[in-house]
Amino acid sequence: MLRRHFLMTTAIAVATLAAPIAVRAATPDDQLVIALNMSSMRGLDPNEINQLEAAEVVANLYERLVVLPAENITEPAPGLAESWTVSDDGKTFTFKIRSGVKFHSGNALTAKDVEWSLRRLVKLGLAPSVDLRQWGFSEDNVDGLIKATDDTTLVLQTPEVWSPNLILFSLASFSTSILDSALLAQHEKDADMGREFLQTNDAGSGPYSLRTWRSNDLLLADAFKGYWQGAPKMRRVILRHLPESAAQRLQLEAGDVDVATRLSSTDLNALDQDGKVTIQKTPGFGFYYLALNQKDEILSNPKVREAFRYLIDYDGLAGTVMKYYGIKQQTIVPEGLPGSIDENPYKLDIEKAKQLLAEAGYPDGFSKVYYATPVTPEYEVAQSLQANAAKAGIKLDLQSGDHIGKFRSREFEIFSARSGERLPDPHAVLQSYATNANNADEAKLTGLNAWRTAWDVPKDIQEMVVAAAHEADQAKRTELYTKINKAYLAASPALVTSFRRTDAKAVRNAVKGYVGHSTWLTRWDTVSKGE
Repeated sequence: MLRRHFLMTTAIAVATLAAPIAVRAATPDDQLVIALNMSSMRGLDPNEINQLEAAEVVANLYERLVVLPAENITEPAPGLAESWTVSDDGKTFTFKIRSGVKFHSGNALTAKDVEWSLRRLVKLGLAPSVDLRQWGFSEDNVDGLIKATDDTTLVLQTPEVWSPNLILFSLASFSTSILDSALLAQHEKDADMGREFLQTNDAGSGPYSLRTWRSNDLLLADAFKGYWQGAPKMRRVILRHLPESAAQRLQLEAGDVDVATRLSSTDLNALDQDGKVTIQKTPGFGFYYLALNQKDEILSNPKVREAFRYLIDYDGLAGTVMKYYGIKQQTIVPEGLPGSIDENPYKLDIEKAKQLLAEAGYPDGFSKVYYATPVTPEYEVAQSLQANAAKAGIKLDLQSGDHIGKFRSREFEIFSARSGERLPDPHAVLQSYATNANNADEAKLTGLNAWRTAWDVPKDIQEMVVAAAHEADQAKRTELYTKINKAYLAASPALVTSFRRTDAKAVRNAVKGYVGHSTWLTRWDTVSKGE
């Protein structure tokens, strides 16, 4: 049935071809077919999306001022900006915009499009706008701070002095993609700045242009012949909605798809043994975490928080369910970034957990409701914790489902999930996990995991996080981040990190140049087959 369904879907997708589709043992040499779960893809507006699958699409439909190469992600490189300078006071960034770049519409890309696009991001104020708003840009000041002085010059001024790389990293994010302002002006409805149009259309200048997108079904993108770096080798990229891991695996093995994503650990392990595919494990800048609500009298006890550290089977999970989806890490600065330290002092120790619970005044344990996401590997990790907690006397009522809303509104007791920070800098994680300027309910700092957990982060940690973000001297920043890293671990935080997130994909060996990107900007124009 699966095979028959695929052939029917593909026939529809390429109906423009004169010849009928033939049964083949592999995808065409000039097409890349990716299987994924589209259920969380709500639209393709770069200023609106906030998840991995849509970000990869946007990365190929649009271009950004700055590029973070997958092989050297912490070194900003020229994109649409062929060069830039930073003023002596660290507040003014001047970008030289590349000439000769065309949008898919045929319109010329100029600094005016850059100005409009960055202002639009801030003014819409949707979730991705944090990439600029966190540096002090607002609807009230952005017109005065981001200006095109001519067709090839964009001047960006920050209200405060920040580490320059924080600004450059943000300008490499999918949210800061440059849009065709003239095209969107033609498709504006009720002053929406083109939002409705961009749900199912593109206004970019990237290596691929959007041909078709049917929600929870199919996406087709065609190579843009006028791309300034040359037309890609893959004439077409096809994304197919296959939410089940088993279905993705079967079609990958049959040669019906080239790349499979969001596979179960069992299927990844089987494919790994087969030898026909390569399993890519791309480290990200987020963590698998356990959140303990500090409004709860029991969970707010530091010894109880510490006890949970000893109820996670780090080594057992690392060799099984987390083999492809995480790297054991108990500290808060992602490995490889300034201030990271190679320390994992905790291990599964039921007796130690019992001791800490007794010292906290709960020798007989307690009962709590535990919310977990019902997907691999989050749910398996939650089941492991539930079993270990029971041995220590803690009864966890494990409830699966979409409970992120309850986490954001502090209406939970225990919650676990994973985060997906995108900036390749410690500040991205620390801002969320280690700052909470106002712990009151009415503050509604819902973008911060620390606030969601109602954790009143120690003042010294918060002050160091802010100071490091403003510090331009990289050596001093590294020193500060090392101190923060150690202080966070010693604080028995309400957000317990266990594994650094990795994104696993299975890629057929015939596919070359498909390289996973830590900030979700995997490119298709680097792909070839059979070379």
